[in-house]
Amino acid sequence: MSRRTSRRRFLTTSAIAGGFALAGCIGRADEDAEGSDDSDDAQEQYEIWGLDQGTDTGYIYEPRGDGDGFELVDEIDFHALEDVTPNEEGAITPHMVSFSSDYEYAAVACTNAGQALVFRTEDRELVGSCPTGPGTHFAGFTPDDEALQVDVIGEGTIARIGADLENEEFSIDEEIRVRDAGPVADRLDEFELDEDELRPICHDYTDTGYSYHTLGPSVNHAGVVVVDWDAFEVTEVIAPEQVRANCGTIAHPDEDKFYFTAGAPSNHEATGGVGEWYVFDTNEHRPIDPETGEVVEGEYTHEDVARDSGGYDAHGFWFVGDDLWIVNRETSDGLVIDPEADEVTNEFETAEAPDIMWGSPDDEYVFVTQRGPEPLSGDPHASTGSTPGLGVQDGESREVVTVLQPDEGNPESDFHAVGVRPLEGHDENEDGFGA
Repeated sequence: MSRRTSRRRFLTTSAIAGGFALAGCIGRADEDAEGSDDSDDAQEQYEIWGLDQGTDTGYIYEPRGDGDGFELVDEIDFHALEDVTPNEEGAITPHMVSFSSDYEYAAVACTNAGQALVFRTEDRELVGSCPTGPGTHFAGFTPDDEALQVDVIGEGTIARIGADLENEEFSIDEEIRVRDAGPVADRLDEFELDEDELRPICHDYTDTGYSYHTLGPSVNHAGVVVVDWDAFEVTEVIAPEQVRANCGTIAHPDEDKFYFTAGAPSNHEATGGVGEWYVFDTNEHRPIDPETGEVVEGEYTHEDVARDSGGYDAHGFWFVGDDLWIVNRETSDGLVIDPEADEVTNEFETAEAPDIMWGSPDDEYVFVTQRGPEPLSGDPHASTGSTPGLGVQDGESREVVTVLQPDEGNPESDFHAVGVRPLEGHDENEDGFGA
């Protein structure tokens, strides 16, 4: 199976209320910026970007040249960046990261700053900043790299940022207020609104021309909207009674299939806890029956098509070799899925409070963000951890090798986002659609 290595983002956060008017983006080219030194032996095949949303710091690691562990090679202090504006409490909260198809640019969504940021990855230079609104949760490049779609929880919108990467210019073109989109408005009575809004959480892109966006952040406000990303319009809607997805999104790298997670902590009053995953056919925009493996015909509910994650607060995904991994945030464990048959083949343990995963290009390791003792997003019952950092798990044995903790002992540390960027020997054709 070919591997898709650029668009793996998933999660939920607490909704951030308040207004934020759309404005122009700030972009700049830095023609004098020096690139990284390719002769540096410390620079291996890839680098790991970990975002500590609790301290507004980004950490970049590389494998050590001797193969013994990982080395911290750079840091990003988000408060030192021009064109980044903290909220009234002084928080920026870099929450999610994604990459352009060639990995030359990284998009970082900042929930409390209400901004989508774009970095040139070679020198970590901030080249674009767009005020998309409070609760800016995830920003992902479209497969053609000509735009970013941004899930903005606080506004209940999906924003589209035009991206001219050659000139490093970015501008907010359009936005969709989810509750007002035609197919959604026609079925609005099937949704439970959150302060009169439906709030998009995360998305990923299919090779059939669509992006699937989960709703939330609570499972009470779940559901899915399907967007024709080129036309930038909602074409399909999936109500929460059908699929209560509120967290992760990931497209199959080779087949026309899509995966969602649904999560809630064990003390969730309405449900008593949720840990589910779903498989969808991206041609029909309909679920695949867990019993028959066939596309479901006719009416259905989430009880008909949900699959058990084996724990509480199912969240992050990653394709590792021929498998798909899923982790449960509260119970600190996960499943190994055969994505051809969509069947569970194994289970594994993680470090405490796992959130998002991203694998090394060779599948040797999987890096899992670990939440802190004072988590800034998600339900505290499920998100509270004791070892904030990047958990490193062996891709074959699935055992935890170590937890990278650059700010060990700081109770404010709270790792949420991770991304892996290949540095050499990367062939885009081997990564699957949109990689």
